[in-house]
Amino acid sequence: MKISDNAKKLAAVTLAVLTAGACSDISEAGAPDNGKGFSVATASAKSGTKKGTEKIVIVDPDDEGPGEFDYEIILDDGETSTKAAEAQADTGAAAADTTAAPAVTTAAEPATEASTAAPETTNTTTAAPETTTAAPETTTAAAPAVQSSDYNVIGENGILVSYQDGHYRGIMACYGTYDMCDRWTSALNKFAAKLPDTRVYSMVVPIASEFYTPQKFWDQGFTTKQLNKCDHIRENLSGVTSVDAYSALAAHTSEDIYSRTDHHWNPLGAYYAAKAFAGAAGVDFPSISSYTPVSCGGYVGSMYTYSKDAHLYNDPETFTMYLSPNADSLKTTYYNTYFGGAYSGDLFVSRNASSYYCSFLGSDDRIAKIETGVGNGRTLVVFKMSYGNAAIPFLTSSFDTIYVCDMRYFDLNAVQFCKDVGATDLLFTDCVMMVAGTAGKYLEYILSL
Repeated sequence: MKISDNAKKLAAVTLAVLTAGACSDISEAGAPDNGKGFSVATASAKSGTKKGTEKIVIVDPDDEGPGEFDYEIILDDGETSTKAAEAQADTGAAAADTTAAPAVTTAAEPATEASTAAPETTNTTTAAPETTTAAPETTTAAAPAVQSSDYNVIGENGILVSYQDGHYRGIMACYGTYDMCDRWTSALNKFAAKLPDTRVYSMVVPIASEFYTPQKFWDQGFTTKQLNKCDHIRENLSGVTSVDAYSALAAHTSEDIYSRTDHHWNPLGAYYAAKAFAGAAGVDFPSISSYTPVSCGGYVGSMYTYSKDAHLYNDPETFTMYLSPNADSLKTTYYNTYFGGAYSGDLFVSRNASSYYCSFLGSDDRIAKIETGVGNGRTLVVFKMSYGNAAIPFLTSSFDTIYVCDMRYFDLNAVQFCKDVGATDLLFTDCVMMVAGTAGKYLEYILSL
């Protein structure tokens, strides 16, 4: 199947969302009030250009939330393509006048339904996540006066907003190719071969569209089936243990395992996936009842920022995180991407959950070392993107020491790093969209340093 231009545009926006980093909410606690926005730089502005990779780094000096931004991507052939994208949150106006509704898209629902299931993407060099396209312009239509119980609209930037179970949910389509899945598995297989004394795991996490896309949008090809890619990855691993996060999440879709307003999963979803990983690793894993839940309301994340659909803005959610049973005895040290500049911190940087998805670890562009005192002699190294962050708090009773590294912001040879820290276990994890997109390229790079 040749991917349509619209699909390419949607996937480019999706890639920008997923590579932007962990923190994306525009809730009151983190909303801008002065109109300042993101600036986006390439890797060269952060830690040196990594030839042959794509890397989007959002630079927000005030850390106040999304706004207008430009982004620049280093392509495989070394050429640079600059695109302007607009994702201006209407939070300034909303703060000034709480009765003023933000803009909502007027996109109509598709008129017809296809009778066959959406075909899968094929191994093609025109892979959607590899495409760089500016996001569509925002609209200025007023919010509807009446909220419809059967509201299903594909709005700005291809985000589907769907009314389900009494709330509105923003849904991002999932693309990617099997070629890119193969780059992931090939890299993991190389790690396993180079680290024969280390247990290596692959945990690929489906995003929300797999479980919450209405059937009519499946029929119309809105998204592709992530289970097929998970199976393809598992079948091509060698010397690597595949962790079945898919089944772990599929069994709990009636629970709040994914954010409705943001592209990330919720900590509860990460708990179920972490439990599957602990089972595969053969380590202890406490019940969720052993954790202390902490909640914070008013959460509105990236799905509103990109869709501009007022239904999401007016239907914020409650974010619940879970403090580990041994939270107070953990010793967490943060380092720069070269494993230098050590300073002490807390795994839970916001214990009242007011930083929402950034309440744990806080940032992606650093290395975290977590010493737990478990005493089982197991040292876990995790290579992830922002999706993997939410699983870390649930592993502090399972491993003696945990190193958390973001594959996008890592400036050392990853194999040598694992040897130097004495890794007994090595976990690679992120969502299907990135594993079937750019994740394999990042792994290839950190293997080559």
